[in-house]
Amino acid sequence: MGQTVNLKQRLAYNYLRDGSTKFLCYGGAGGGGKSWLGCEWLMQCCYFLPGTRWFAGRNNLKDSRASISVTFGKVAQWHGFTGYRLTNDGIEFDNGSEIIFLDLTYYPVKDPLYERFGSLEFTGGWIEEGGQVNGLAFSVLQTRIGRHLNDKYGIPGKILITCNPKKNWLYDLFYKPWKEGTLEDGYAFVQALVQDNPFATEDYIETLRNTNDKVTKERLYFGNWEYDDDPAVLCDYDAICDLFTNEHVKPSGVSSGSADLAMKGRDRFVAGHWKGNVCYIKLDQGYSTGKSIETDLKRMMIECSIPRSMMIADSDGLGNYLESYLNGIKEFHGGKQPINPEFDNLKSECGFKLAELINNRQIRVVCTDAQRERIKKELSVLKQDHIDADTRRKGIISKEKMKEILGFSPDYLDMLIMAMYFRIKPVPKRPKAKLGDI
Repeated sequence: MGQTVNLKQRLAYNYLRDGSTKFLCYGGAGGGGKSWLGCEWLMQCCYFLPGTRWFAGRNNLKDSRASISVTFGKVAQWHGFTGYRLTNDGIEFDNGSEIIFLDLTYYPVKDPLYERFGSLEFTGGWIEEGGQVNGLAFSVLQTRIGRHLNDKYGIPGKILITCNPKKNWLYDLFYKPWKEGTLEDGYAFVQALVQDNPFATEDYIETLRNTNDKVTKERLYFGNWEYDDDPAVLCDYDAICDLFTNEHVKPSGVSSGSADLAMKGRDRFVAGHWKGNVCYIKLDQGYSTGKSIETDLKRMMIECSIPRSMMIADSDGLGNYLESYLNGIKEFHGGKQPINPEFDNLKSECGFKLAELINNRQIRVVCTDAQRERIKKELSVLKQDHIDADTRRKGIISKEKMKEILGFSPDYLDMLIMAMYFRIKPVPKRPKAKLGDI
């Protein structure tokens, strides 16, 4: 079977054919030849390795069948290859090889651990549109490859992941380490832009180049992984980056404090000292006891001149425990009634207020480089819930959903959100018009 590939695809083939790479992430923009590469690679694997079994999966089975089947037909026609047939389950080859279409949808109630893949055995496989797929699917599929005729042919199990930029597990496992030169052994990344694909139509390239949507252009034309295409995201990415360099925001006024409490390694104990809208992260601990939290927080309040009435804390009842020892501090109950009725609860109101201050460059955070990167990640999951429901009150997604997206608890975000308690004010009610005013 002959082949015509662009230079980035050729680089990808080098990884797909070597003996050391197990997981290759290819893409990073629109029109980079991702789907073609995935279909062509699996076609060649099945053709040259009779009897092997491969998977091809997307976020749902309908897309796997429809999208992959169409592209596979184009690739087969290009190569003049006819030794296959499409089935409801995938693609069968005349030599006994097969490609199985997988439904990679995450079912948190029905199948939270992807146990439906537990008995499957594959030679290798392909995750298409990886940005839409839960990271746990990738973790489970790692255990299912290299189990079907790999010893016979002397080949390692491999997974190809094709995607557009997405601030999720792909960013953490592939893009960021690749950018920093710290990719783990067995992992590889190829950045493929539309400009790298000689077969991309000029009309498609012009559409991406001239789009008025900044996020779309940054992600799909420039391949910028730092931009999120989720309309529910409340904080602008550029504003998040400015959060740490807003030197025009000066410390002023009465000191206040906010703390997200956690004991014995359950999440993190994070506390910030606020001087006006400047936040200094003073406490950041992965393991804490009730006594150490009390001692450290009291010391911070004394050193930073934080009045008891201007200190707020929360952590599933720990705030109540702490209030009995530090009499007078505020306990944050995020599920309580908001001050302004347009929100569904107090935490949502504070979350929207935080986003407002960040987007208006009215807030600054002073912290370490490591804390900055973690805060940037956590702010990316400050998202509006039920965004399409015009009749509902404004809300943010649950902490459980944030944890699912991040893979860890958004403790810095919680600390920042709680601090907004001192910054939200009731919306003034308009006076009723008198008869003589009409």
